Amino acid sequence: METEMQRGAIRDERRAYAKALSARYPDLPIDQLDDLLRWSRKEASALDAGLISMDDEVSQQYALLKRDELDRFAMPDIVFMLLFWSAMCAIIGGIGYLGS
Repeated sequence: METEMQRGAIRDERRAYAKALSARYPDLPIDQLDDLLRWSRKEASALDAGLISMDDEVSQQYALLKRDELDRFAMPDIVFMLLFWSAMCAIIGGIGYLGS
């Protein structure tokens, strides 16, 4: 029970830190921006993101962050999509070749 309370306190601290960073977006140093993006992509739950996005103090900055950074495709995403579609085309082409 105590460890759950500790984890909850740590989550609250991280969310407060992310909120403070979001309030200063886009005027963040690169290391703090990287930390905010890592938190948003890897650590934050949907509840965490929702609580920050609905906070009137930071909602505009969070919307900018989401538009500029979080909703964009990263290079690994693009490579994965290209590999996936290449494999799908190869499979469909192979089925068409074997069927003729």
